[in-house]
Amino acid sequence: MLITVREVIELAYITLIDDNLIKEEIIDAAEKTYIKPVLTTDLYNGVISNPASYTALIDPYIKPCLAFYVKYLIYSQQLFETAEYSSPDPTKGPELLDPSNAALITNDVHQSIIKDILFIARQKEKTLIEYLDKQAFELRQAPTIKRISGIIIKS
Repeated sequence: MLITVREVIELAYITLIDDNLIKEEIIDAAEKTYIKPVLTTDLYNGVISNPASYTALIDPYIKPCLAFYVKYLIYSQQLFETAEYSSPDPTKGPELLDPSNAALITNDVHQSIIKDILFIARQKEKTLIEYLDKQAFELRQAPTIKRISGIIIKS
């Protein structure tokens, strides 16, 4: 994986949350759904197999983008589970999101927050794409854009 649970929390959250609320399977799904298509398969495989060669790409561009996509994917679940949260470690309680606040969020506010998280993730993705386009990585083939019957299709 290109990012750890702790890095997701540090990059995408203001309030500390329990590491257990973010599963590695969600990080993997976000990585393959949102990051791999942007990098394209060959560059993605190169980054995965040799991350040390791509730190200038991973740290400032991929990780922030990926962190917000992970937050986007788990936000509803996180909100629900935080509202039901009972800390197994009472010393961590004050650091974690206050469950009483989570229970007060209305559906409209909830939808607005999800849209904001997605907006931030897409802006981070846009920055990643701009960086990729400027660097012209050998392994990356920029998607071709076709127009078929007035519909734009990227491949």
